[in-house]
Amino acid sequence: MSKHITTLSALFLLQLIIAGLLFSTNSGMQSNINPQSLVHMDKNELNQIQIIAKDTELILTKHEGDWRLKEHPELPLVASKIASLTSELIDTQVTWPVTRTASSHERFKVAEDNFEKRIVFTDKNNNKHELLLGESPSYKQLYVRDADGDEVFSIEYSAYQLSTKASDWLDKSLLSINGISKVSHSSVNLEKHDNEWQLTSPGKLNDQQSLNTESITDLVNQLTSLTVSGIAEETYEATNKLIIHDDKNTEYIYSFAANNDNYFVKRNDINQWFTIPKLKFETLANVSVDKFISETSEQEEDEANNISE
Repeated sequence: MSKHITTLSALFLLQLIIAGLLFSTNSGMQSNINPQSLVHMDKNELNQIQIIAKDTELILTKHEGDWRLKEHPELPLVASKIASLTSELIDTQVTWPVTRTASSHERFKVAEDNFEKRIVFTDKNNNKHELLLGESPSYKQLYVRDADGDEVFSIEYSAYQLSTKASDWLDKSLLSINGISKVSHSSVNLEKHDNEWQLTSPGKLNDQQSLNTESITDLVNQLTSLTVSGIAEETYEATNKLIIHDDKNTEYIYSFAANNDNYFVKRNDINQWFTIPKLKFETLANVSVDKFISETSEQEEDEANNISE
């Protein structure tokens, strides 16, 4: 009887030990799957972001409170693309790693010397945090590793959001103008009065001519919706100019140039040439008075006179 009680006591003690081990293991697993920040840095303190690819790199810096390209601090960028880095990526939370072994880094392309992109975040105090981004296992998924650790995670993010091409970050509508009131070219001057366009000196309409308002509206729409293709790598000698005034009488001078089937535009308030499509170039650079004048036939003139009588 005593022996039986001793055996039961031993089994009960063993159960307690096993239960304790299971509880301890589960607690450890639970702590490991608690969400943690991918980037351990205050996004409000960020001062620079460096994106490094195999042969190229791009640097974004804070310039007077706004994010700019380091090489072109005067150019505005697309706010949503900046937010994808300064908020979306930094706010990403990770839980269970895909792997914890250093030997797997090469396979996932997050190794120190074999990666798709390296992102270096720098704050105002020059503290840095580096991420290595690797292959995409599926749509909008990327493997990522903290440069100081071995754990590899899969996160919801797209590689195209990390371009090292400056033009991909550019606000391509930066040369557009709203509220146009005056258009001046070497061959034509147009001015808006009481919501109606008029041909001004030295241009003059004869009795058989009238303004083609549709063509004028089309030109104005081309300017208000003007988008560039990218940042030009060189400077050019202007071959054509177009002077625009907005409804506040602010003057903007557009310069145009062409070189080897490439087409460029520059505006006087931004010291940078940009590439534009050929069709857009031809519409804006080759303005001529005949595009805005319609000839009235004698029959149409007689009909108009009869109506007035």
